Amino acid sequence: MPPRPSSSPSLTQRTYGCLRADILGGRFAPGQRLRPSELAAAKGVSLNVVREALNRLAGERLVRASPQQGFAVVATTPADLADLTDVRGLVETAALRRSIERGDLAWESELVAAHHRLANTPMTAPGNDDVLSDDWARAHSAFHAATMSGCGSPRLIEMAADLGECAALYRHWSHRYDGGRRDVAGEHRAIFDATVARDADLACRVHLDHIHRTAEIVIAAIEADTADAGGGETATA
Repeated sequence: MPPRPSSSPSLTQRTYGCLRADILGGRFAPGQRLRPSELAAAKGVSLNVVREALNRLAGERLVRASPQQGFAVVATTPADLADLTDVRGLVETAALRRSIERGDLAWESELVAAHHRLANTPMTAPGNDDVLSDDWARAHSAFHAATMSGCGSPRLIEMAADLGECAALYRHWSHRYDGGRRDVAGEHRAIFDATVARDADLACRVHLDHIHRTAEIVIAAIEADTADAGGGETATA
């Protein structure tokens, strides 16, 4: 008789979804310790379920797992986020420029479809304007991937995808900190219009403005939190 699984997949999935929403919604602060026993009690599930959910979140780079310190929400410094954004700019604009130069009609058609899906997908989760919806997050990643997919370099595409994944949490924080004042749809439209017009210089410029704006919002929040706390290196809001 095969061994029974350590926990119900559906229960683990629900717990993972709840913890993920808590992190992305800012209910856990960047850098905050996540104690499995406390989370298990709060969610009404077993320690194994919580640990499985936290390990999955660690794989998505939303949680940091350490043998000595356990689990914690990922943290950042302004310098680290600025470095990530600069490297993203180098890689992503290289892929975008090559796509504009080399992309064929099939690439352009896929880009049109990706932008249409993004533009017509609600940005926030139902009943919670502070949290980006999962459908929108997927459409957002697909749109940016589509702008770069015609570059002809699998390695460049992979690098861009990895860097975009590193920035996913900051995108959620940026939305929460900004409070809906930013015209994100307009920024995507500007990138799309310049890309389909095959204006590589403009497309790269508005793309850089787009990713740097995300970083600027998060960095400003980190610095404000640090000032309020009287020092420290990570955001605590």
